[in-house]
Amino acid sequence: MGKSTVTRRFPINPMEGVIFALFVALFARSVYNLFYERQSFISPTPQMTLTTISSESRAPAGSVPQSFLNIDVSCNSPLVEQNTGAVKARLSGQLCGSIQGLDASKLAKTSAVNGSNKFIATIFTDIGGGKYSTDYIPLNLGKNPIHVEFTYKDGKIVAQDVNLTRN
Repeated sequence: MGKSTVTRRFPINPMEGVIFALFVALFARSVYNLFYERQSFISPTPQMTLTTISSESRAPAGSVPQSFLNIDVSCNSPLVEQNTGAVKARLSGQLCGSIQGLDASKLAKTSAVNGSNKFIATIFTDIGGGKYSTDYIPLNLGKNPIHVEFTYKDGKIVAQDVNLTRN
């Protein structure tokens, strides 16, 4: 009745040791990248290239293309069209229903949607002043039809369209 003793050759399972070592190495690399702001090992770091800029290709700061466009929209014209190099545009103007005799205080909803990228703009209304302004609406390359609607509590809808063509 002797006891059978199993002798282990390794103090830990070799496979568990390999897995543990990989996790420690991955953790150490993550901590290193965190402190030195390097790209992760999954995405390669972009290669830096040195380009020479000639004086002919440089322009003064005042001639930098405008990246934000502010448009004052008039209610008298049903369609506004404009070409631009801007990346984003802000519309502002009068609440169009108030010009047509509707009471601005009975405004129920305003909306502005860029038809090319389906961006729904946030609209800030000043009921007392009878004015509105949108946030900056991103523009796609090409034609950007923006449809603005003023919906009043009595069901009347006044619409305005702005076509911005980004070059």
